[in-house]
Amino acid sequence: MSKAAPNKTLGLTLALVCAALWGASFPLGGVLAGKLDPVVLAISRYAIATLGFVVLFLVSKKHTLKPIQSAKDAMLLMAAGISAQAVFFYFTILAYDYTSSGEIGVINGMAPFLTMLAVFVIDKIKPSAIKVGAVVLSLAGAGIIAYDPSNKIQGLNLGHLFALCGVLGFVTYNYILGKFGSDLNERYDAFSSNFYQFASATAALVILGLITGADFSSASVLVENNKHIFSILALGLVCSGIAYAIWEIATLKTQDAVITTMALNVLPLFAMIVAYFLLGETVTLQKLAGVVTVVIALCIYTMGDNKKKAVAAEKAAA
Repeated sequence: MSKAAPNKTLGLTLALVCAALWGASFPLGGVLAGKLDPVVLAISRYAIATLGFVVLFLVSKKHTLKPIQSAKDAMLLMAAGISAQAVFFYFTILAYDYTSSGEIGVINGMAPFLTMLAVFVIDKIKPSAIKVGAVVLSLAGAGIIAYDPSNKIQGLNLGHLFALCGVLGFVTYNYILGKFGSDLNERYDAFSSNFYQFASATAALVILGLITGADFSSASVLVENNKHIFSILALGLVCSGIAYAIWEIATLKTQDAVITTMALNVLPLFAMIVAYFLLGETVTLQKLAGVVTVVIALCIYTMGDNKKKAVAAEKAAA
């Protein structure tokens, strides 16, 4: 089966939708953080996402679960799920004790730089000057947001380190998807792929909870009131199940791990908007200026990529 040609415009659009959903996930997680065991919260999120796909497979005639075809596929899907879900969200929850949801969203804006670095170190693919400049500009925008005087906690702290560990988990996932996603797409649709990933993450978190002696009884907090119920269902079904399925399609459409992660630079905007309503966090002109900066960086990156393709096409036609 031949691989489909990249559609970077569609892929980027889908990635931006994911950025909105994932940006909302930080304040949603902040609603529950500190109220129950971090491992139990992570298990709850991904168990709900896994069950959501189970229900989809049972009631839908169009979508059926594709069986795993090889040990290699199983390892890739498991690695992607554990890194993107278990590692990412667990460390994000730990970060809430030290920093705000808005700052966690900003740290996630480092994903494009780290992904580009991973591609350079592992695959020896040197990024263009335009791409490097765009990523640096996006980091500058993230810095503008991070050092806003209205932030609840000033300066570097342990929460930033935990958030960075979470981002590295997501970068690992995105690299796996960018490297092997096209091959996996020939055998599994996005729904089957994400089901295996969420199931792997849930199993890994349950094992972690048993080893660390997590307080599973704390899960009762999830049904204490409507706000808690809404938050965990939104985290599991929308910010996880739906969002990751869209993200996988986006990455396969662009076939460029860096360009999709560039879309994550607008995470702070969506994180701040939702945090304003859910947690009462402040939205300032400085933070908005930072978001505008990263959006401009995203435009520069995509325009530079399109220009490079145009030049290559002209040379081929000559």
